[in-house]
Amino acid sequence: MNATIQALQFALGILLVWGGTEVVLRRVPRVAGWLRVSPLVVTVLLIAVLTSLPEFCVSLLASLRGQPAAALGNVVGSNLVTLTFVAGICALWRPIRVAQTLRDRESSWMILSAALLLILSLDGRLSRGDGFVLVAAYAPYFYGTLQDARRNRHHLAPNPSSRPLLDAVLFVAGLACIVLGADFVASGGTALARNLGMSDLLIGVTFFAFGTSLPELAIALGAVIKNHADVTLGEIYASNIFTGLVVAGALALVRPLEVEAVIPQRDIPLLVLSGVVLQMLITSGQRFVRTEALVMIALYILFLAAQFAGFSISLP
Repeated sequence: MNATIQALQFALGILLVWGGTEVVLRRVPRVAGWLRVSPLVVTVLLIAVLTSLPEFCVSLLASLRGQPAAALGNVVGSNLVTLTFVAGICALWRPIRVAQTLRDRESSWMILSAALLLILSLDGRLSRGDGFVLVAAYAPYFYGTLQDARRNRHHLAPNPSSRPLLDAVLFVAGLACIVLGADFVASGGTALARNLGMSDLLIGVTFFAFGTSLPELAIALGAVIKNHADVTLGEIYASNIFTGLVVAGALALVRPLEVEAVIPQRDIPLLVLSGVVLQMLITSGQRFVRTEALVMIALYILFLAAQFAGFSISLP
């Protein structure tokens, strides 16, 4: 595959992601009305899960090809991209009002998921037992969100769609475009990176991570443009929780992963640090503002500098 084809594949992937995102966002309120739940619940329980499919598919293929560093690097790098760069870009576009539920539940669970992944990877390996622990840890979060949806359902008036079948088909088609586009971006970017002589880990935390994070970026930025603040941060947090627990856990269940020392020494600690910083910023007020967004983007720049310069950012 020459460089021109790789670049075209990369560009086509971006177009598919953005087109699919527009379709999905237009249907979220309709799907939520049909189910009589809030758009935030649809985001947390459905969209965040399905937009994590690129991370799972790309990481699984990398693991099966014998690239465990790229597989786990994609999980960690993708979560850090969404938590710092994506959240920061969204708040730069428009300051985001943060709901109490996000501050109390989603933010805490995001930090917990990253901390648990760090603890389990300290021995240099994610075994099938570790994978089971990660996947099982997602159950109480999912159950708690589902219970909240059930409690609040009677407060929401039904809002039936005039074309429910068409809305459902377009919703699924939009998600399919997002996943396919992300795969094109990741595969095209990987081929370009290989030509530059990049390592598996560097490919995982840069090209894989950015490519598979495009669905989250597209959904979150599209939501903030449409002034759906809950969907913006809710999608970022819920996607990180699902990726850090279920995707990483499922990868270890399929094939135990050898963990390069730099991942628990530098990359996951920086992910935990980013989660704590964002938690502090959004709990200090009810809005995530532009100056705070710059702090998160600076953390992403620090992460990239650490990757390319090769220095460590270990936490005690």
